[in-house]
Amino acid sequence: MKIAVLGAGTYGSYVINSLIEKYPDAEITLFDVGDKNVKSEEQIGFYSKLKKAMYKGLTDGRFFGYGGASDKWGGQLLTYTDNDYHHPDAFMQGVINIDKARKDEMLAKFKIENKFPENHVSNELFTKTGVWLSALHRNFFHWFKIDKRQQVKIMNHSRVVRLESKNGKDIDAVVYTDGKSESKASFDYYFLTSGAFESSRILMSSGMMPEKVHFSDHLSMKVFKIKGSTVIGNEDFVFRMRGTSLITKRMIGEVTDVDADGKVAQKDYSFYVHPVFNLKFPFFVVMKEVLFKHHFELKYIWTALKDIPHCIAFAWAILAKRRMYVMDNEWFLYIDIENPSLESYISLSKEKDAFGVQGLDVYYDAGKETEFVFNEAKEDAIKHLTACNVKYDVLAEEINVQTCEDIYHPYGMFDFKDMNDYFTRWNNMLVVTTGCLSRSGGINPTAAMLPVVDEFIEKHLPNA
Repeated sequence: MKIAVLGAGTYGSYVINSLIEKYPDAEITLFDVGDKNVKSEEQIGFYSKLKKAMYKGLTDGRFFGYGGASDKWGGQLLTYTDNDYHHPDAFMQGVINIDKARKDEMLAKFKIENKFPENHVSNELFTKTGVWLSALHRNFFHWFKIDKRQQVKIMNHSRVVRLESKNGKDIDAVVYTDGKSESKASFDYYFLTSGAFESSRILMSSGMMPEKVHFSDHLSMKVFKIKGSTVIGNEDFVFRMRGTSLITKRMIGEVTDVDADGKVAQKDYSFYVHPVFNLKFPFFVVMKEVLFKHHFELKYIWTALKDIPHCIAFAWAILAKRRMYVMDNEWFLYIDIENPSLESYISLSKEKDAFGVQGLDVYYDAGKETEFVFNEAKEDAIKHLTACNVKYDVLAEEINVQTCEDIYHPYGMFDFKDMNDYFTRWNNMLVVTTGCLSRSGGINPTAAMLPVVDEFIEKHLPNA
């Protein structure tokens, strides 16, 4: 069976590893626009134009080359359980079921485990503990040694332009370019793993998605400053070390919207409350620049030397106590919410990028519903902090969509009815992006799709 994987990033690398585990004789061709040097949208030559509001999910959130966004990723390997949604649709219920069944198998591929229970700390909130992959070993392409696999032929500097299909159900060929001329190749099966936005662009350019593709994302605000212990109730939220990975914890809740008459509208929006440490610790800020953005300047050394006492305390906490250092015993809680607006979308732009391919216009909207969700989430958090006798200052009384942070968790780009619809939407192609999810919930949803990949390859891959 000849298989094409379109994108060498987070999902493409995982798909290839899972394919070879199940079918060691598979013939796999991997297409990627980049190479071993991971680049941003601007560096690789892609084009996107923000047409409304503030959103950096494309310019700052997507990367190209071997490992893609996983090379820069600061995310955690979190999956869904029955606690995450009050009213999941049929597709999300399918994702939950697969996550529950295959989470341990997926985590084992990264030589980690997560046996931490989820605890309901109030009527509105529960905790979820996650594993934050080591900054030194989080590139999926390198972790799975994709370039060492004899079954894989790597086509680098190959930009996927579009897919060809006569009936919209069967993919006949992939059309790709090196920036000078187009080529075409056909395979038995295709995995489209080029990221949420680029995969949607490919499908729009192929006539397989609407001209406007709606999406949503998380919005994040720094809301509370806490001076004192990292313990809230019976839960300690300080990051702890396991090997070179971090064990992190967050509180997750869900807001149910109401209509103008005060009646439940059955629209649920997730939020999560998570700690952020050392915002005023220059050395820690510099270290994150080096580890997550691979950016180093000589002045960073001077930054460390200027604050030797805190640097020593930081090293002692990490190496001896195996926990995150908290400078001046001061830390912050952020609230991240699912953006409830239905008006955000992307469309093909008239402008073309460096490859002569149409770019993307981005329309991002955060309506009045956003204020409602944020305020409800804040009140739930305040109620719990007060009950636990935590001393805090409120830093944001209301959400400001012009200053809130983008989290780069795009979702809601498809309308799969259930898991069977997802697995069979195309006869010989599976799209693997967070954009396939109808909800993102209270987590970085990347890892939630990995067990779904394993389920498909093991039980549903046609003609395997």
